[in-house]
Amino acid sequence: MSPLALALVATAATQAPPPTFAVDVESVYVDVFVTDGNRPVIGLTEADFEVRDNGVRQRAELVSVESLPLTVFLVLDTSGSVAGEKLAQLQAGARVLVAGLRPGDEAALITFDEEVRRRVAPTTDRATLEKGVGGIRPGGATALFDALYTGAVLASGQGRSLLVVFTDGEDNLSWLDASQVRRVLLESNVLVQAVGVVLPGERGLDPDTYSERPSAEAGHVKTLRQLAEATGGRFWSASAPDRLADAFRAILEAMKTRYVLRFEPTRTRREGLHKLEVKLARRRGRVQCRSAYFVGPRP
Repeated sequence: MSPLALALVATAATQAPPPTFAVDVESVYVDVFVTDGNRPVIGLTEADFEVRDNGVRQRAELVSVESLPLTVFLVLDTSGSVAGEKLAQLQAGARVLVAGLRPGDEAALITFDEEVRRRVAPTTDRATLEKGVGGIRPGGATALFDALYTGAVLASGQGRSLLVVFTDGEDNLSWLDASQVRRVLLESNVLVQAVGVVLPGERGLDPDTYSERPSAEAGHVKTLRQLAEATGGRFWSASAPDRLADAFRAILEAMKTRYVLRFEPTRTRREGLHKLEVKLARRRGRVQCRSAYFVGPRP
């Protein structure tokens, strides 16, 4: 594990004080995705949303997505099971996502097997990112939860940040567990979109229709889905390795149809974890957003 990742994970695993995420309490930004059936709902205005912070209704405004640069952390499984054709398809998918970012957006690369490595720090330099993706070599076990924790800590304070995590199996090595990672994901206020290879008949999110498969889901799929949904994201399935690029492309398209709401908290406590609710006030549709946000102590 890289020295940076090792220090971050060791802090959590030894039950030392958790990282402190200092958040500007003057303005809260909420990434929202709205669907009706299997398709995203577009054309909504701020009047269509009802936002509650710890049960208290807030006055929210709609912020142009184009005005908010995005920082994407690619968190990619490079364990031994990813070798061969799956690795080639994963690299192709990562390149699709990087190529689809806007000029002002940044991306970073984190890989994990039995170690967690930050290979590329956030940058707008596409050539550096391409080199990092091309240099991936698989091998070892799967420290998924440690990698998610590291990504969340590194992404905190980056503005509008997104973790795109890929894995093809269960965590079998991490020091941390899913509950510890979930808490940190909520406190870091990042958005997680998860990608996995789901064989036909298993449950996942089809990138073509946004619909869920009906049968029982594998354990790692369920865990990833729950972690992503807690932050307002989703699990995106690929029915075979050669569909991974489609899943990454679908994430990009979904990010373009998301809404960003901003509000200044009133009549609610300042520091700590806030329960967050976003509903449609006068339209039909399913709203997906994070279930909570965290306000750290002022520096």
